[in-house]
Amino acid sequence: MPRKRALATPLTRQESKRRTRARLLEAARQMILAGDESRLSAKAVATRAGVGGATFYEHFRNLQDLLRPLADELFDDLREALRKRRREALAAPRNEERLREQFRTPLEILAASPGVFRLALRVRHNSVSALGESSRKLAGNTRGDLVGEFVDRGYPARTADERRRLEMIADIHIAATEALALGHLSGRYPDVDELVDMLVLVTRGTRLAREWRGAAGAPALRQDREASGS
Repeated sequence: MPRKRALATPLTRQESKRRTRARLLEAARQMILAGDESRLSAKAVATRAGVGGATFYEHFRNLQDLLRPLADELFDDLREALRKRRREALAAPRNEERLREQFRTPLEILAASPGVFRLALRVRHNSVSALGESSRKLAGNTRGDLVGEFVDRGYPARTADERRRLEMIADIHIAATEALALGHLSGRYPDVDELVDMLVLVTRGTRLAREWRGAAGAPALRQDREASGS
């Protein structure tokens, strides 16, 4: 005698709403990572998710209400991955290989998440989008993480001027890493080891900041330029 198939347990209203919300978020994620964020609308997201337009507003007040948690999720994962290897390098500040890994890891992480990385660059200066707000938060948090790391490594940060210089150094590190990561993704710079060499070289000069003590910083940099013949 054939066995009766068990009937599927009907979804509760709460579970059904949770799944629909997740479908809307995933639909928006797919559109964004495909480069279609400029075409985003409540109607477009609902259509992509396979639900009616009115259903969208049962879960989100408007498009920005959907984008805020989605943007934070996209960029927070990237930030945490970058922070992890910096903490490992900080645990062994004199270890040259750890330093190289600290530069290698962001390149590999950005290359492994090209959609999110390119999205962060595209929307960073969009002042009216939750995506732009979250991207700027990612950049600001990364800058803050790096400044904190510099302080832990013994860079001076007692005055506002010294703190500002550390933020400038952090921006140099971020800009150089992003530029080389883009070159790697485009195929112009295929060798990651060579990129790491370049980042070590670029940041070698910024390590002079460890010798800064107020106004003494400028003369120290001039002396170094004269010694190097530059």
